[in-house]
Amino acid sequence: MDFKRLSNFVLIAELGSLSKAADKIHIAQPALSRQMRLLEQYVGVPLFKRHRRGMQLTLEGEELRSRLVVPLYQIGRAVEDTRSLSKEVGGNVAFGMIPTAGYVLAGPLARRVAQRAPNVSLRVVEGYGGHLIDWLQRGEIDIALLYGPASDYRLAAEDLLIDELMLVGPPNCGLSPDSPVAFSQLARLPLVLPSRPHGLRVVVDKVAAKTKTILKVRFQADSFQLMKELVTSGLGYTTLPYSSFSREAIAGSLKHAPIIKPPVTRCLVLAAQPGNEISRAARRLETLIRQELAALVTAGKWEANLLFDAETFAD
Repeated sequence: MDFKRLSNFVLIAELGSLSKAADKIHIAQPALSRQMRLLEQYVGVPLFKRHRRGMQLTLEGEELRSRLVVPLYQIGRAVEDTRSLSKEVGGNVAFGMIPTAGYVLAGPLARRVAQRAPNVSLRVVEGYGGHLIDWLQRGEIDIALLYGPASDYRLAAEDLLIDELMLVGPPNCGLSPDSPVAFSQLARLPLVLPSRPHGLRVVVDKVAAKTKTILKVRFQADSFQLMKELVTSGLGYTTLPYSSFSREAIAGSLKHAPIIKPPVTRCLVLAAQPGNEISRAARRLETLIRQELAALVTAGKWEANLLFDAETFAD
């Protein structure tokens, strides 16, 4: 079986168009069409429904695509790793992050990768925990930054840091970093929180259950940017790590206070698909992630406690 033909089949399936795929891989459209006919003859079933708007997979085609994605990715990664043995580490890496982490980490990390690993092509994917886990297991991303602890997952995962959630309110609410608020007081406030099973909501719900606090969730928003907008507009209060709203806090558009009795904390973990050796480029990225987290914490841009020895990963 021709490896390139299978790769081209997956590309056509992703783009939904023979012409777009031909343009992307710089091959004549009739030649690519012939490849697909030969592939259909080989497997003995039609793989595409052809129509004016493009190419749509049949049930058999979708079955083949779903079984090919991970093996083809692993083969490509193996080739990249072999090529990079005689030179600086390089290759494509897909890194998944929960949005609140991406807000503070994505930009600085991209700059660090550009400076320290110029041959690594980084693709940053934001998503909620459940989506990131699914993408890891399907091999669509290499590593991910998730809510922890690591023991919650059947993944190759390591706890990276712990930070505290703050009570966040509108600019005229009177909250102050110098005046902590007991968690029980959240019961008196209209809250803006994500829906379950969003990681932030799970963290808050666990503390509410432990303290037997009944929370009044006025709005549910599965975008932390929207949560901040609703709070800024005076529609309620939310809970977020300081790193995810530091710019608004400095600008005065959001006020905040620490939560005590008990404090509300979250743990972030770095996870990879279990049982699969990740690429050298992904290993390099893991090191750069730890370096950037340490730099952000040291500079006060991320108020958190690191759970790894930063000196071990120093340049």
